[in-house]
Amino acid sequence: MSWLDATADLLRVARDTLREQVIPTLKSDARYEAAMVGNAMAIAIREIEVGDRVRAEEQALLAEFLGTPTTTLPELRRLLCQELRDGAVLENRPGELRTLLRKLVYARLAISNPDYPRTQA
Repeated sequence: MSWLDATADLLRVARDTLREQVIPTLKSDARYEAAMVGNAMAIAIREIEVGDRVRAEEQALLAEFLGTPTTTLPELRRLLCQELRDGAVLENRPGELRTLLRKLVYARLAISNPDYPRTQA
């Protein structure tokens, strides 16, 4: 077991304890804040478990869209921002851009809100 797996397990136990033992004993005005802490812990767990895969997916999507497969994710993000500022991608490839952005959002939602419904809008 890697240290990341152990960290995710520790967070999972702490979150379960918060939800099952601590929150029920709190006054109603403090339950919301405690639930927010629990949700943040769940996001951290998913970041540990799937964050690398999500970033690799984002990198692959951006590299394919931009046609630059041999650069880093931060550089690909910077290049996309530059393309958006220049405006040509908005004029020449609006459908592809919408598809890309939708895929990027859904990839990130896998971490922040995996229950968000995927629609084909």
